[in-house]
Amino acid sequence: MHIVYFITAHGYGHAVRSAAIANRISHEIKITFRSNIPSTFFHEELSRPFSCVPGEFDCGCIQSSGVTVDMEKTLSAYNSIAQKNSTLLQKELSWCRENRADCIVSDITPFAFEVARNLGVPSVAVSNFTWLDIYREYAEYYPEYLPLLKQICVQYSFADLLLALEPSLQMPYFRERKTVPVVGRRGTNVKEQVFKKYGISPGKKLGLIYIGDFGMSGAAWERLAEFKDWEFIGLNPLSPGPSNYHIIDKKNFRYQDLTASSDLVISKLGYGVVSECFLNGVPLLYLPRKHFAEYSILEKAVSDWGGGTCLTEEKFLSLSWKEPLKCIAAMTELPALHSDGAEICASSIESMLKDSV
Repeated sequence: MHIVYFITAHGYGHAVRSAAIANRISHEIKITFRSNIPSTFFHEELSRPFSCVPGEFDCGCIQSSGVTVDMEKTLSAYNSIAQKNSTLLQKELSWCRENRADCIVSDITPFAFEVARNLGVPSVAVSNFTWLDIYREYAEYYPEYLPLLKQICVQYSFADLLLALEPSLQMPYFRERKTVPVVGRRGTNVKEQVFKKYGISPGKKLGLIYIGDFGMSGAAWERLAEFKDWEFIGLNPLSPGPSNYHIIDKKNFRYQDLTASSDLVISKLGYGVVSECFLNGVPLLYLPRKHFAEYSILEKAVSDWGGGTCLTEEKFLSLSWKEPLKCIAAMTELPALHSDGAEICASSIESMLKDSV
């Protein structure tokens, strides 16, 4: 049996949860990822056999920073890709037939469901939102793209099942919906090893900064040095980089372990960040995110959880963090959320696959 798993290359959050699910699917089932996510990522995250075949079938959002979207460029870029997809459909169907695809899973590429429909195999959507939810707001400003939204809606309606990852939007255009608890990664506390590796004095608070692929331009990162009781870590260089910021090599530490080892995660509000803060019981300091439909539902979940602190964009980027950091340092320990969401998704996908064969 063979699953073809389409993953949008908009950031790494979709790929992280897809990998968590794939790791729980029986190793007897072949999995091929169709995505422009680098294959190195899957080699880092997967503990099972898999294949990768590069492909760009959606564009997500065109961003100038981690929280700023160019709505017109986004719609224009997706429109171009959608036109290209229509010319590639027969080629994609031929590839699936040659490779004996038995089921298609997508997070959250619309074209994947059109492929499955024409191929005559079952398909499963896995997400907490879709590009239709995101693009609807953009089309209010650029109504010439409304026909594109209708096409996306039809493609999503082809899916046999939606695995709706909580917290999620309603997504009523899917024919069948199954609500699934949080999907993400649990980590191991390796703070002692991190401190030893980077020469950090014991007793300091540790903040994990995630700026994503698009960065956070204009942030006054040099002001991190003002927070004497804190040390900060991250995967990306910051400019200018203060002495209490350390760039982590993922060859030395798994990212979920860095989350579990931190006293605070500092980032934008996205599903991947939120889920891992929930699962590891780590507070979150974040800034607002405009023109992204999932923001409101994620913010409500974070508010109900009680471990999130939102700053205005101005305060966040100017690093006016003194009082928030003081409050977070005094916060009582947050319990880690226990969720079997990834296992539920894997079992649901396997059941659909086996029922169809």
